[in-house]
Amino acid sequence: MTTFYGIPGAAPFWHWTTLVHFLLVALAGGFSFYTAVLGTKDVESGRRLAGWALLFIILDLFMLWAESPARFRFTHFWLFLSFRPAAAIWWGAWGLAVSALALLLVVLRLGPARTWFGILLVSSTIVLLYPGYALAANAARPLWDHLLLAFFPVTALLLSLALLVAWRGEEALRWLQAVSWISLLLALLYPVALASGGADQMRALALLLRRGLWFGAGTLLILLAALLARKQPALAAACAFAGALLVRSWIVEEGQHSFFAHGF
Repeated sequence: MTTFYGIPGAAPFWHWTTLVHFLLVALAGGFSFYTAVLGTKDVESGRRLAGWALLFIILDLFMLWAESPARFRFTHFWLFLSFRPAAAIWWGAWGLAVSALALLLVVLRLGPARTWFGILLVSSTIVLLYPGYALAANAARPLWDHLLLAFFPVTALLLSLALLVAWRGEEALRWLQAVSWISLLLALLYPVALASGGADQMRALALLLRRGLWFGAGTLLILLAALLARKQPALAAACAFAGALLVRSWIVEEGQHSFFAHGF
């Protein structure tokens, strides 16, 4: 896989730090996006969440640095001095950096807040899209189907909304229920997308059916979140967070290992 630090795709190349990164980047993108949506309507409402969004971005940028094999050479900082739209990490790095700058200006009350929220809306969308693009762009990993271009942004919003229920109450619950149903639909479409592919995708589908316990458990939790959103908000939020995390982590981890460990 050459889109991440030039590491070849002939063996598993990510470690536990990457799973943490995929969680943090989801929360960074989701909180930033929701902050931007609120801020374009009401500046003060957006400003109250801006600090949390900025914190998640800082944590994720640190994890992005920690997972790099070139972390102590700092060569990956050349991403900010290059134009590499074919590399998912380039989009992710710039999306996070621009979002962080916009949020910092909002928090410090410098300049036109609505302008920063408008920029944040665009940059946070890029952050939400980047993980799915990073996976789907790697055709050598059949489990990483192009459906992930939609599935990962939607489940990133679900992870963020699960935490936002504590801050935004009824408003966040409406979003949580809707995004849970969309996430569930995409999770159910995932095996269908694999089945419609070639021979490698069919083997990936067989792997999903044989070893997809955590994927199935996560999907069931997302279903419970959608059903319980109105009656048991706290439980629904917990199910949404756990379900999205399980499904996303299984796809990332199993996708990079299984086709070597099982001789595919």
